[in-house]
Amino acid sequence: MQIVHALAYTLVALWLITGAGNALCRSLFVLTGLGKAEAAVTVRPAGWLIGWLERLLLAIGMLAHSWEVLVAVVALKTVARFKELDDQEFAEQFLVGSLFSVLWAIVVTSAWLAYDGRLGMDLHGMVAGLMVAAGGGLD
Repeated sequence: MQIVHALAYTLVALWLITGAGNALCRSLFVLTGLGKAEAAVTVRPAGWLIGWLERLLLAIGMLAHSWEVLVAVVALKTVARFKELDDQEFAEQFLVGSLFSVLWAIVVTSAWLAYDGRLGMDLHGMVAGLMVAAGGGLD
């Protein structure tokens, strides 16, 4: 039963990071007027996938205590959109979206870690222990 519980709270965290993160980011753009409401609601499939992957990579980086992942993700996004950043409106949307993704990944991953450590199976601790035993610690 404990494994089912761990699977359930981990799947909820993954859904919050990915699906809910995309929905909240779109809502943020609509509510603040940072973009055209129609554009914020109809996201290109690539943008949707990039948001998911971005927040997943950030969460994995946090779980592995590797904050360099944050720098790499933001740098990669910036390089990919470098020419478009000359447009101030786009640059503001890009920055708000990127910062939201970073913040959302940190909040959800921190909540998952806290729940996992206090009420769950301590999956993170178990994986860290396995990594140390294998000679490749998470620190």
